[in-house]
Amino acid sequence: MTDTRVRPGGGGRRRPARFGRTIAALAAAAGLLAVQACTPTSSGQPARTTSAAAGANPLDNVGTAGNTLAVKIDNVGAGVQALHRGLAQADIVYWIQVEGGLSRFLAVYDANHLPASVGPVRSARQTDIPLLQQYGRLDFAYSGAISGLLPLLAAADLQSVTPLTDPGLFTNRGTDPTFVDPHQVLARYPSVPARSPGFVFGAAPAGGTALDARTWHLPAASLGVRFDGSTYQVTVDGRPGWSGTATVVAQHVGIVPGLFTDHNAGHPDNEVFTRTTGSGRAEVLRDGKVWDTRWSRPDPAAGTSFTLADGTPMTFATGPVLMVMVP
Repeated sequence: MTDTRVRPGGGGRRRPARFGRTIAALAAAAGLLAVQACTPTSSGQPARTTSAAAGANPLDNVGTAGNTLAVKIDNVGAGVQALHRGLAQADIVYWIQVEGGLSRFLAVYDANHLPASVGPVRSARQTDIPLLQQYGRLDFAYSGAISGLLPLLAAADLQSVTPLTDPGLFTNRGTDPTFVDPHQVLARYPSVPARSPGFVFGAAPAGGTALDARTWHLPAASLGVRFDGSTYQVTVDGRPGWSGTATVVAQHVGIVPGLFTDHNAGHPDNEVFTRTTGSGRAEVLRDGKVWDTRWSRPDPAAGTSFTLADGTPMTFATGPVLMVMVP
């Protein structure tokens, strides 16, 4: 389907952000049940693990969680990357391919652990809808969307927050570069309590292979991590990004042509769609080691499980999670 972006008129390098519209909600998806298991630790002793202890933050296991917000963040070029705000403070960050082999970030926050500002905010993609479905009817802040995607966003179980619906929440009233204060967003749109995306937190399992650094590549983007002795430092297209990530997951997914063709750059550019339901392989990095795992998410309304070869859950380290979505 050929389509164009919905945005206020004008062009040039400092182009207006793309607009969306407020969604009409469907019924919220059912919450996940708590999952408990026993898995061997790196010392060989069994350790009790849980997807989220009662009252614990199910997103990264740090403290208790408040209501949830997702923000789509620009990631194209050194100039934009120098403006990044709020990535280090996100509970979960997804690195996702978009048109032209480039990448965007999708960051998930809970109300109890918010930065002062997040951005630069950019437009939603088809991939975001099923990816975010596992979180329930959370707030989703983005600067707009391709016009053909608007009906899908309207039907999705999301609370869209855009410059069109509430321009006062965006700096520059939504003109690039634009940022949001997540405190203001969640105060205006209370959202839903944090829900588990399927992660299990606990002591590291037995085994694993020592690995200090790794870099992943998309056709026109790269993302790297390096273990600093306690957490991971992140590089974006070879440039310093942020630090403090506790667990890194390289989730191997299908990346296929999307429904829409983007003409925003003055030429046709086919959007891509990342399949985050189904199953496949994944590598999980924590504590300077890597484990080979399998991921499974048969139901888009449910979270993603990560299991070791023996079928036991792969436990994540407490702290921010980076999800690297690669073929």
